[in-house]
Amino acid sequence: MIDNARNWFSGLSQRERLLVGVAGLLLVGLVGYYGVARPMVGAMSASEDRYMNAVEQQGRIEAKVAALLQPVQGTTVKFSGAIDNFVSQSAGETGIAVGSINPQSDSRVNMVVESAKPTALFGWLARIEREGIAVENLNVDPAGNGTVSATLTLRSH
Repeated sequence: MIDNARNWFSGLSQRERLLVGVAGLLLVGLVGYYGVARPMVGAMSASEDRYMNAVEQQGRIEAKVAALLQPVQGTTVKFSGAIDNFVSQSAGETGIAVGSINPQSDSRVNMVVESAKPTALFGWLARIEREGIAVENLNVDPAGNGTVSATLTLRSH
């Protein structure tokens, strides 16, 4: 069969060979784009969406578990250590992209959140409030792709 194709191709004129070669290159390009590149980009985008949904769901689950584990008397558990370290670590564990944390004193910190899902951000805020951190000031703006950015001031009780 390959010999038949080779004989057919050698029987073509120089101009026909050039046109068949260009058509072959176009075919390879189309197959490469629609058969390889586009499905790969779609798979990467879908996996990013699944990851963001999983982070959001984890924040909701952690907030619900913390609410269920909250003592009935309503006592808060005080964190230990510096407020900026505690806030940075707990935000990172929740999947919140922190832009900057500026300590104002031992018990107060200003924080910029670059990107977070709203449910993850507010679930995290509810969790740290139960641990003795109060929100003094909160400014939330939409950031696109279903996320928000926020500027907030936190203080320990």
